[in-house]
Amino acid sequence: MRSIRDATTLVGAAVAVFVLLVAGPAGAVIGGTDDTENVYENAGVLQLQVGSDWFDFCSGTLIRADVVLTAAHCTDFLVEEGSDGFGPGDLRISFDPEGDAPYATVDHIVVHPDWFTRPPGRGVNSKHSYLAPPAEDIALVFLDGDVAGVTPAPVADADYLAGLDLTRETFTVVGYGTDRFVTGGTLSNHPVVIVDGIRSFRDVSVITEHDAFPDRFLKITQSTCFGDSGGPLFHDGTVVAINVWTFSIRCSGPNFSYRVDSRAAATFLEANL
Repeated sequence: MRSIRDATTLVGAAVAVFVLLVAGPAGAVIGGTDDTENVYENAGVLQLQVGSDWFDFCSGTLIRADVVLTAAHCTDFLVEEGSDGFGPGDLRISFDPEGDAPYATVDHIVVHPDWFTRPPGRGVNSKHSYLAPPAEDIALVFLDGDVAGVTPAPVADADYLAGLDLTRETFTVVGYGTDRFVTGGTLSNHPVVIVDGIRSFRDVSVITEHDAFPDRFLKITQSTCFGDSGGPLFHDGTVVAINVWTFSIRCSGPNFSYRVDSRAAATFLEANL
């Protein structure tokens, strides 16, 4: 999978999310329910400063009072200030259902080191190229201070999912951003995209047939779209995966979530938390 920094475009003043020009990282919840009752209080929206404005572009989960779990492709270009001018100071996170204040600011970001060693993807919609090791799409955002009034989410231990019958379980995706495409897709000249900027959630099931990456990814039913990247896939309130990928430019197909109980993810979390 190619990173946000590799090949992206800033899409639409309405939402200004970063998306790939081919099959891309996942974003907001399609067909979801707005979290008006703040049920998923620990799911936050990552906002990027571009000039004097701030834009929603990814999601994440508070897993410690001052640590947010998210995707590597959401944060790899923010680890340190580069030639593009972006750095940790250009990122803030809101845990308000509508992405409003107060905002948590960032001290530093740690991305799984293997993410930076992955080869470039080959071909549109090739999960074998984009999702194969060493593309470990996981990162931690360390905040300047504790987030008050929000209870951090527990994270699945190593092999958590091995104890479940995936065909019988219900999971929940949470994120901010794109709700649906009325016409066109991200590559259309005039796409019509519905974005309300409100935290949304949707129950999903796991697709176990023809899954090429059972050890590192879960294939889930249609749900995530652009803006939901980095957000949580919950099982009974525990984060079991990070929403990272959709193979449809209209977000109309299955999605992939990166398992936090995989060996690579578990080792990374143990070393950095």
